[in-house]
Amino acid sequence: MLSGRLTIKRRWPVFALVAATLALQSLIHAPYAVWPLAYVCLVPWLIVVAAARRPGTVYLASYLLGAAFFLVNLRWLWYATGAGYIAASLYCGIYYLIAAWAIRHMHRRRGVPLAFLVPVVWVMAEFIRSHTAAGFPWFLLGHSHYRILSMIQISDLVGAYGLSFVLAAANGWLAGWLVAGPRLGRDRATPRSRSFVPASVFVLALIVGTFVYGRFRLAQSEFTPGPKVAVLQGDFILEATKESETTEEEKRDVYRRLLAEAAVEGPDLFLLPETPWMMNLNREYRELGQEVPDPSIRFARECHDYFVETAAREDAYIVVGSASLELHPKRVYPRYERFNSAFVYAPGEGEPRRYDKIHLVLFGEYVPFRYGRLHSLYRKLNAMTPWGAGGFEYSLTAGTEHTVFDMRAKSLDDRAFHFAVPICYEDVIPDVNVQFVTGPDGNKRVDFLLNISNDGWFWHSHELPQHLAICAFRAVENRVGIARAVNTGCSGFIDPDGRIRDLVSAPGRQPWEGITGWRVSHVNLDARHSVYSQWGDWFAILCTLLGVACLAEALAARVRANWFRHRHAEA
Repeated sequence: MLSGRLTIKRRWPVFALVAATLALQSLIHAPYAVWPLAYVCLVPWLIVVAAARRPGTVYLASYLLGAAFFLVNLRWLWYATGAGYIAASLYCGIYYLIAAWAIRHMHRRRGVPLAFLVPVVWVMAEFIRSHTAAGFPWFLLGHSHYRILSMIQISDLVGAYGLSFVLAAANGWLAGWLVAGPRLGRDRATPRSRSFVPASVFVLALIVGTFVYGRFRLAQSEFTPGPKVAVLQGDFILEATKESETTEEEKRDVYRRLLAEAAVEGPDLFLLPETPWMMNLNREYRELGQEVPDPSIRFARECHDYFVETAAREDAYIVVGSASLELHPKRVYPRYERFNSAFVYAPGEGEPRRYDKIHLVLFGEYVPFRYGRLHSLYRKLNAMTPWGAGGFEYSLTAGTEHTVFDMRAKSLDDRAFHFAVPICYEDVIPDVNVQFVTGPDGNKRVDFLLNISNDGWFWHSHELPQHLAICAFRAVENRVGIARAVNTGCSGFIDPDGRIRDLVSAPGRQPWEGITGWRVSHVNLDARHSVYSQWGDWFAILCTLLGVACLAEALAARVRANWFRHRHAEA
C-alpha cells in the first residue's frame, strides 16, 4: 500500500459512504434537479472503490448501490408493472458493479488517476446500459443539468454523454484528491499526488471549456418562428389490470373540447397525445366490410371523419396517435399485426399519412422471441405480463421507416415545413432522433420535431418531469425545436437551445399534477445542423472502447493471477 494513501479497513464505512452516494445521486434528477450535487454525488462511492481493502465488499456494495438507486428512483414503473420495475432495477445495478471493477483495477493496479479514469468508465456504463437489453438511457449524469443552458450546449457536439463525462471527471478529481491525501508536500509525493496538478488542469479545462462553449453557442442562437402549434393535454390515468373509469367516448369528447378552445387562436397544427383514446385509424381497419360487425370499427370511422372534417374546417393539420390494426386471415401466424402509429391529417385530404413507431419498449410494447424457435418461451413470457395474462398477444410490430412529413403554415403565408413525430420513449433515444433529423445525404431534413406520448401509465409521478428533461437534450443535440403533447403531462415547447417553455399548467400545481388544458405557441426553428446530428455518439463510442479495454485489462490480470497461483500450487 502506498504511503499516505487512505485505506478503508472496516465494512461499515463502506456501506455508509455508498448510502451517501445513493442519497446525493437521487437528488440530482428531475423534479428535484439539485444540479450542484452532480459534481460530488459519486465521490463517496468512488472513495470506497479506490480505498476499501476488501474487493468483495466493494463489488457487493457497488451492486447494491446501483440496484437501490433504481429501486428508489424508478419506482414510478411500479404503476405499470411491478415485476418489470424489480427486474429493471436489479438489472441496472450491474452497471455500477462493472464500473467499480474497471475503476478499482486501473486505479489501484495501474495507477491511472481517477480524474481521467472515472469519466471514461462512467460514460461506457451509461452508453452500454442505453443500448443493451431494454435500452434505457434514463438517469444519465448529464440529465441533472437540463435547466443549466450554458452547460448543456456541448450536447450538439458529444450528446448528453459528453456532459456526463464532464461531471464524472469532477467527481473523479475530488475522490482522487481525498484518497491520495490532501497534503502535497514532498513527504507525500506518491504517484497519485504527483498527478494532482495535471488532473486539476484537466477537470478545470473541461468545466470552463464546457461553460464557455455554451455561452458562445447561446450567443449564436437566432431562432425564427415556425408553425403555430396547439398542444392538447388530457389527464387520464391508465392501469394495466383495470379498465379506465372514463369511457373512450368521454375521453374523445374532452379532446374535442380542448381542440375547439385552442382553435380560437388559429394554430397551423393541432397536436394530440399518443392514443388520446383507444381507436384504430388505419385505412385497412376502417374499410373492413360489414361481415365484421364490430362497434369499434364504426367508432374508428367516426373518429376519422371528425379529424378530416375538423382539419378542413380549421384549415389546419391534426397530428394524433392511434393504434393501427392490420388483419392477415390467410397467414398461418400471426393473423394480425398491431402498430403504434402517428397519423397526420392535412386540410382538404381525405386520408391521413402515417408513421409507425420503430423503437418499441421491451415488455411494454412487445415480448421477445415471438418469431422463431423460441416461440414457446415467448408464450410463457407473454403470459407473465399484465397485458398478456389471459393469453392476449399484445406485442406490436415495429415500423421500418423514419417518416418525414410536410406541411404549410397559414400563419406564415403558407410557408412549407418538414417535421417528424417520435412517439413516446423514442424522444429519449438519441440515435432515433438523429435519424429523423439527418437524411441519408447527411443534410438536415426536418425543421422541428413533434413528440406524442401517453404517460398516464405512470400516474402523476416523477416520470413525467424526468421524461421532459431528457427530451430537452434531443432539442440541443439536433438543434431543433420540439412540441410535446402528453396525456397527464408534461406538454409544451422546447427551444433548440433546450429552454423549456409554455407548458400546460395551472395555478398552484406542477405541470404533471393532474392538469387538463392546452397551449398555443410557435415552435422555434434553428438553421444550424449540429455535429452530433451528423456523427451521432462518436464520443460515447470512443469512451466505450476505452472502457471496454479497461475491463479487458482487468480480466486479463485476473486470468494471469489465477494462472500463476495455479502454477505455484503445483510447484
